[in-house]
Amino acid sequence: MYEIDSKYSAYYNEIDPKKRLVILDSLPEDEADTFVREVYNDRYSDHEGKGRKNIDWWLWRCICLQILYGRGNFLRRFRDREISTIKAELRMNDADEVHRQHLYHEYRNTCRRYLSTCRSGNYASRFMGFRQASDEEKVLKACEDVWQMSSGVAKKTGNSEAMKFWIEAFRDELYDYDDICRDEYKRLEEE
Repeated sequence: MYEIDSKYSAYYNEIDPKKRLVILDSLPEDEADTFVREVYNDRYSDHEGKGRKNIDWWLWRCICLQILYGRGNFLRRFRDREISTIKAELRMNDADEVHRQHLYHEYRNTCRRYLSTCRSGNYASRFMGFRQASDEEKVLKACEDVWQMSSGVAKKTGNSEAMKFWIEAFRDELYDYDDICRDEYKRLEEE
């Protein structure tokens, strides 16, 4: 459904920004490459102008979506305005079919980068870090996190249709992450 030229496979499979740039620089230029470079620059730039380096802005926005999921209706107007901003920054409204194909893979890469942090020692630990999580607990927590920053926040805020593309990419990446994610994701969807 979101097929792209195989020359981009290595680029979308790599999660390290510096290595991704090397791969991108080695690709022959074409029209799609211009868009992919534009997305790369959007994703790995300091949007707040604080002089920070090695920023993955899209990964940060995933965390923001997860935080917004946890917000109640008290700050609803702020939350809705912030979600609109995030949707624009992550190009969720782009209707160009070629762009959408590349964005799907970029979204999956963003999710993959987030999931790469979820197997670390302290992830999902409890009691101020004294109780380490088992491998299964880490996977279940990662599934919950990814669901919250995609389908969960979209449902809670009435953006399921507007964020459908984002949700599909995150769900598909999560399904590839671990076998138990399918059942856990379905359980979260039914709650």
